[in-house]
Amino acid sequence: MMKRIFLTFQKIKIRTKMILIVTGVVFLCVGPLSLIILYRNQAILLDKTFEVCLNLGDNISNLATEELLINETFDATSTALSRLKTSQLSGLLDAYVVNIDGRYVAEINENHLGKPVPQNELDYYFSLKELDFKEVESGSGPILRFTYPIFIEYRDKKIRVGAAIFEFDKEEVYAPVVQTRTTIILGASILFVIGIIIAVYSAIFFSRPIQQLTAGAKLIGAGNLSHRISLQNQDEIGELASTFNRMTSQIQDFTQNLESKVEQRTEELNQSLKVVQDLKERQDGDYYLTSLLLQPLQPNNNNSKTVKTEFLIDQKKKFSFRKWKSEIGGDICITDTISLQDQEYTVFINGDAMGKSIQGAGGALVLGVVFNAGLMRSRITKNQKVYPEVWLKERFLDLQNVFRSFEGSMFISVCMGLVETKTGVMYYINAEHPWTVLFRDGKASFLEEELAIRKLGTPDIEEKFFVRMFQLMPEDIIITGSDGRDDFAQEEDDPNHETINTDEMQFLYRVEEAGGDLEGISKGIKSKGFLIDDLSLLKISYNPDISEAKFFPTPELPSRFSDTNQLLAGGNTEEAIQSIEELFKENPNFSDLLKLLGKLYFETKDYSRAVECLNQFIDINPANNESIYLLSLSYKNLNLMNEAADVGERLYLREPLDFNNLVSLAETYFELGVYRRGEFLIQKALELNPDDSVALQIQAKIESIKNTLTPEEIQKVPKPLVEIRSLTSVIESADNLYAEKKYKEALNEYKEALKRSRENPFLLFRTANCLSLLERMEEAIEFYSTSLALVPNNHHARNNLGSIFFRLRRYAEARNEWEMALQIKPDFKTARINLDKLEKFIQENLVQAES
Repeated sequence: MMKRIFLTFQKIKIRTKMILIVTGVVFLCVGPLSLIILYRNQAILLDKTFEVCLNLGDNISNLATEELLINETFDATSTALSRLKTSQLSGLLDAYVVNIDGRYVAEINENHLGKPVPQNELDYYFSLKELDFKEVESGSGPILRFTYPIFIEYRDKKIRVGAAIFEFDKEEVYAPVVQTRTTIILGASILFVIGIIIAVYSAIFFSRPIQQLTAGAKLIGAGNLSHRISLQNQDEIGELASTFNRMTSQIQDFTQNLESKVEQRTEELNQSLKVVQDLKERQDGDYYLTSLLLQPLQPNNNNSKTVKTEFLIDQKKKFSFRKWKSEIGGDICITDTISLQDQEYTVFINGDAMGKSIQGAGGALVLGVVFNAGLMRSRITKNQKVYPEVWLKERFLDLQNVFRSFEGSMFISVCMGLVETKTGVMYYINAEHPWTVLFRDGKASFLEEELAIRKLGTPDIEEKFFVRMFQLMPEDIIITGSDGRDDFAQEEDDPNHETINTDEMQFLYRVEEAGGDLEGISKGIKSKGFLIDDLSLLKISYNPDISEAKFFPTPELPSRFSDTNQLLAGGNTEEAIQSIEELFKENPNFSDLLKLLGKLYFETKDYSRAVECLNQFIDINPANNESIYLLSLSYKNLNLMNEAADVGERLYLREPLDFNNLVSLAETYFELGVYRRGEFLIQKALELNPDDSVALQIQAKIESIKNTLTPEEIQKVPKPLVEIRSLTSVIESADNLYAEKKYKEALNEYKEALKRSRENPFLLFRTANCLSLLERMEEAIEFYSTSLALVPNNHHARNNLGSIFFRLRRYAEARNEWEMALQIKPDFKTARINLDKLEKFIQENLVQAES
């Protein structure tokens, strides 16, 4: 309502506004003042009347008290009241006295003498303690009635004896007030009329020059630039008119020369616009070219059946170049599938380069080129024979070395990792990237709690590198994203004020609301504000095939395993090992049996078998650090120092502060003669435990040997991590080469496998076959004999050994081996043919000898 009144007032002309304003001022000044005077006079008059009645009541009380007590004829009281009548007291109608019995005992007009007072009036009279006033109605009009109670003092108490009542004609009493009111209204009306006259005159006086100014402005605005406003006023309006005339003259002069100036200015603007357009087109061209270069560098090439990946990229900078629309920024996502150690891995990386638009895109471009180059190298067979931790370290160093070369002008945060598709183990690093989110069972949570590695490109972060690990469960979802997921502006009630979100928990709420869906997460973020940075999200879903149970243990497993524990407790380790081996044959998918076997073999110093069991267990459970440490120690006890170093380095990349591994790894490098690396590791160990005697001894060994070496020998660096593969992968490689009749290469692979499993009869048999095919007969006989000592019933080994004896003309030994093969397998045709051939050969030779 007030807004509508204000808008209406704005539309009124100035003259009307001035009239209304002055009239309002006069009304506000005269009206309230008149009312105040009127009501104040009325109050004064009533107060004076009240004071008169109080004095009268007091006087009558003094006269009537004694007569009320002794109930005389009330002559004195009546006389006093009669005098009031003759005193011509203004407006007095009647006065009377009432006794305690409720009768009129004295009265001016003597209309009620001797009569009883009505009960309602009597109750009112006797309820009063002091003079009171009230207005009552009568047949002749309103009456002002004043009642004065009459008391006597008796023994410090007031005793009521009667009451004196005075009645006044209201109109007569208030006659002076009415006269005053009439005078005030008349005076106020005159003043109000005078005020309106002044308002009208002022409005006309002040609005006339403004009207002239308005009329002149309309003429000039209509195009009459020769018109001038003629005002003689010396006030502000006159100054405004003079200024307006000068402005009109300037406009007239400018208009006369406008065409030439417009042409000149247009030409200048066209030149500037052409330069700006050219620069803009070049810039957009650079943007578009960069965006085209980025597209093939951020593919989602993951083809795993169990690990699914998807990503969403919403760059802040949107632009158009000719007919194309695109976007550019510093966020990048890449996923792929690679093979390491004959295991399939899903590769992922989410990066956020420092800077906006072209600068950020430059960082993303560098990351994309370097990382994809690493992926391409990983497809070469020899580069696949590395551990996943080592592969991550290599990619980290590739990126760190490139970004550090920019000397602080370019940094990038990344979350990068591998997911082993068979087991769901995730190896990853987080270099100052927003925390990685796990979405499991409808709840979202962060995987990290503290910063470990700074942005790539930051100096001296190489030694702080370590690999985080996390075991994914079926239906788990991993989500990583750039800063844009948290950096959004929230609008406040004030449209000119906005708040940047600082609550990182908001992203978890969005993930839960969207159920892990990337589009839903993006919409949820934008519903809370608007993005102020590039946004990229990468999602990894782990969904292995669990339709068939992977492991059905035999019913006897718990009880037999309990028996095995009792054997171990009783110190019967050999019997316990045999029991566990039998359990493992019956329950080959129960991998914990492999782990236990590996530990028992290690404790009984059967390190070859410990290596075999631990390697198999780690293939199934790659996240078990204890088994990796035992494997490294087993290699070291077998004097396979390179393998021990490689496995120890793998554990070091996971747990850089594992004291036992640091000491063991330092000792391994000492044995390898790699003193600089050994010295570095033992110093780290001593920082954790300065008083450890073993660590101090190793340090002393390194210090003593350094004194006998040249600087070049001291600076000897460890060779690249040996391409350690699992035993299974080595055997598979050897079998493939054997099938391709590449016996020399197959022999090398079988020997490599025998280093880890020296008493494996199958490996011994295949090694002997390769040696036989390569005509290395004596070596073949040795390996066949070793294999048969472990498995005497191998009829193939006996047949092959018999063939070697035959070629060496050791016919009796050949016959013996073939006959034993037939005893093992009577229907073995190859041995029967060979034995028949031998008999025929002997018969032919005997005939020739006799002839």
